[in-house]
Amino acid sequence: MKIDISGSGIAIENEKKLLEASAASYDELNSGTYEYTGWVSLPHSFDKELLEDIKSTANEISAKCTLCVVVGIGGSYLGAKAVIDALGGSAENRPKIEFAGYNMSASTLKKVMDRMDDEEVCLIVISKSGKTVESLLAYSILKDKLFERYGRDEAGKRIYVLTDEEKGELRAEAAQNQYKSFVVPSDIGGRYSVLSAVGLLPIAVAGHDVGKLLDGAADMALDKEWKDTLLHYAVSRVALLRDGKCVEVFEYFEDKLKYFGEWLKQLFGESEGKDGKGTYPACLCFSRDLHSIGQFLQQGSQIFHETMISIENSEYDFEIPEHAGYPYAGKTLEQINNCAEKGVILAHRKNGIPVITIEVPELNEYYLGKMIYFFEMSCAISALQLGVNPFDQPGVEMYKQEMQKLIREL
Repeated sequence: MKIDISGSGIAIENEKKLLEASAASYDELNSGTYEYTGWVSLPHSFDKELLEDIKSTANEISAKCTLCVVVGIGGSYLGAKAVIDALGGSAENRPKIEFAGYNMSASTLKKVMDRMDDEEVCLIVISKSGKTVESLLAYSILKDKLFERYGRDEAGKRIYVLTDEEKGELRAEAAQNQYKSFVVPSDIGGRYSVLSAVGLLPIAVAGHDVGKLLDGAADMALDKEWKDTLLHYAVSRVALLRDGKCVEVFEYFEDKLKYFGEWLKQLFGESEGKDGKGTYPACLCFSRDLHSIGQFLQQGSQIFHETMISIENSEYDFEIPEHAGYPYAGKTLEQINNCAEKGVILAHRKNGIPVITIEVPELNEYYLGKMIYFFEMSCAISALQLGVNPFDQPGVEMYKQEMQKLIREL
């Protein structure tokens, strides 16, 4: 991985105070000073027995079903979805993964239920409290369908629960019905939980190597040469916000990163967006979005900076036929895609737009683990420099309170 902040317009050597404060935050995060920092040491201290249990359970699920429905919202689904999509979906001869419980749209749930009619099904439900409305409602409906299809005894062998170690309705239900269960760590918030059982179980069910995912994150965490790069990226984000760049646009020319972008939106949005502070995270998939938002980026209100995630080696490529004409014929699609990427960077930098680039050799478990840890740590550091707690989300509760009042009035 290569991270280049030289195009940010921020002279890091002039940000000594911010660098010193960020370095102190880095050390504090590693010391466990703050609550909800179990994710910091998790990749290189992951319990080996737990990892083997996750892998064997994933194989058990795979042997039982052709479709695995994962019920969860926010951090209980976005991390796993991001990794599985980035790796091209489920591996050969592994169950297809469908997600539910991330909204309350009946049409969304209907599509999932229709798919269940034609497949052998297992259900994974992920909720620390067991009371998150979207997940609770979807789980109750899908569980009834499973009971109707298989009967309660057989359905019970197809339900897997990830929840709080001791508290909550799901923990009691799992114990009463002897559902196989895993713990949602109490010291890790949802948006930082992808490298815990929360993300690893669905990823393993899809047939991907979760050990390599942890290895990549562990190498990032333990390689002290990355410390300066982490700090420089975090500091540049804070400095750009100070200079009026209040939107960070994460961009990529690889469509498989779509949900990685969605995970980044949650990570940065929930971590930084408090007390009237924070950089608004957006994500764009090029070259598609160059034909819709590209005009604004080039000549619109300059309230943003860009972080371009570039994949050096694509899994697939196609030679362009002769009838495509000059100058395309004989070249490959990825060569043209790469020219478009470099063209955007050059055009935007010529216009004075700050563009940070992150180059990743290829999309595999190892490098995804590295990226996940890099963004988690840099996000936590930049949030602390803004003077906000990276690990809570008090604003989320406000709409829930209003919603519950309206529900009780029905």
